[in-house]
Amino acid sequence: MKAGTDPSWWIVAGVSFCLLIIGIGNLHVEFGDEVYYRDATHAFLAGIPTTERDHHPPLAKYFMAASIKTFGDNPVGWRFPSVLAGTLLALAIFGVTYKLTGEKRTAYIAWLLTIAGGFWYFLSRLAMLSIYELAFEMTAIWVFLTAIETDGIPWWCASGVFFGLSIASRWLGAMGLLICIAIALRKHHLYKSCALAMTALVTYLAAWIPLLVRAHMPLRYLIDANLFIFRFHHNPAGGWDTGEPWWTWLVRTGQTRSFSPFLANPIVAALGLAALALICASPAKRRFALLALLYIAHMLPWVLGVRPVTYYYYYFEAYTFLAMALAVVVANVTLHKVRLYSIVTAAAFGYFVYWYPTWGYFPPPFGGVFGYH
Repeated sequence: MKAGTDPSWWIVAGVSFCLLIIGIGNLHVEFGDEVYYRDATHAFLAGIPTTERDHHPPLAKYFMAASIKTFGDNPVGWRFPSVLAGTLLALAIFGVTYKLTGEKRTAYIAWLLTIAGGFWYFLSRLAMLSIYELAFEMTAIWVFLTAIETDGIPWWCASGVFFGLSIASRWLGAMGLLICIAIALRKHHLYKSCALAMTALVTYLAAWIPLLVRAHMPLRYLIDANLFIFRFHHNPAGGWDTGEPWWTWLVRTGQTRSFSPFLANPIVAALGLAALALICASPAKRRFALLALLYIAHMLPWVLGVRPVTYYYYYFEAYTFLAMALAVVVANVTLHKVRLYSIVTAAAFGYFVYWYPTWGYFPPPFGGVFGYH
């Protein structure tokens, strides 16, 4: 299935983009951490170091800066790159699932469950970092699966480039890189795993160059900035711990006025966990164990408390792999002559449409952002 000849890629990209772009500018004020990333983007445009303003590597701010220059300093300008990243993520989810299963139907189900899951829709419409990190990481995994099938070193290097871009957006992208390196070493691809790791490192370091140049900072700043990021995330200033336990994504069913208004769809979450357990327990499905490894790797930092502040949207990356695992398990199961995937997908979309504040991006009388203003 090639992107140039199969319409599936255009369907996934086109529908995803349209879902995300409609009403993108109707929330006229910054929401949540958008204020920090917009401030950091303004700092970059002004030639000021950005890291201490938002505590993350600078790559995503470059995209936001280019968008603001193009569309203006307005909601569309802040958020349009997130729409593109969300579209890339949808394509990569489709691509990874197709690579693992060889079935377009399963890939479509994974994509639909991702939409119904809620996180993808909201984080792709805000000027925040998770969508950039996961879009590049999922693309890197997609390319990595191709690299495993070939002898060509360019695919390994291409995967490393995307991993580097992911980590340069948000450090959590390193979890996918570690899993892929472990798989490569298990398959005795020592040289290729080194190429993967080194390409990712070089790409990550190169991503800092525009900031160093624009802000007229010495090379030493690269070391200082990364030490600052590590120290901040290990022990945040002020010691605040206002987050939520790592398991709450399964049991939360209502919105709050806190900074955690993003809900995982409990239908996708609960059934996705069951699907992961089945994948791990069934020898016939062990070839999909990559999804379980990626889920665990992205949950571990929050379970182990690397950073005590665990806001709800931090689980977006791990949760995405649940939707993919669920698609893999239900795609070919029939109950009383009815395909199980149709029941699960319909239930997930029903929950999403009924409970999620989908119209919150539109102004009153629809209720303002997330149902309150």
